[in-house]
Amino acid sequence: MSSDRAKGFERAYSIHFRDIASYVVRRVPRDEVEVVVVNVFVVAWRRFERVPAPPDDRLWLFGLARRCVAEHTRSRARQGRLRAKLADEEFSVEATSSSAPDPRHDLVLTAMAKLKTLDRECLQLVLWDELSHADAAAVLGCSLNAFELRYQRARNRVRDDIDVSVDASTRPTPSALTDVPLTPKEATA
Repeated sequence: MSSDRAKGFERAYSIHFRDIASYVVRRVPRDEVEVVVVNVFVVAWRRFERVPAPPDDRLWLFGLARRCVAEHTRSRARQGRLRAKLADEEFSVEATSSSAPDPRHDLVLTAMAKLKTLDRECLQLVLWDELSHADAAAVLGCSLNAFELRYQRARNRVRDDIDVSVDASTRPTPSALTDVPLTPKEATA
């Protein structure tokens, strides 16, 4: 990276940041402004050799901001359509299910929600997505041994949390967790 490029970018950023941020604020929800503004300047950095000399650099950044806002808006619309489609599919699956889901399913979901994100992901990759431990380790970018330890720890925490949640008279045996519906398919079957 040349120091001239870095200095030029820093100058453009410091001079035009407020204008670009104001432009974005007027076009996207407040909680999403930072993401879009960062994206504008990331793209500007990557394409900085194309940025015209001042004063045209300001207009170039506005054009870039316009395209970033448009892409962000399209992305939000796609996400909204996907959410609606998934909600419709989820509803139709629930409506066609002839048997009531296993009540232990809610206990498992509650226990899993208490896990750290990576621990929960370990269980979900194996039990919901049906990946092998080796494949799940590759997805998480860790060794098989590290995955196995995290997976066992997460499974034990879920089991322990369920044991605490269940009344003493109906408490399952330690091996009963293998019968608890950990997958969405098992809960509705």
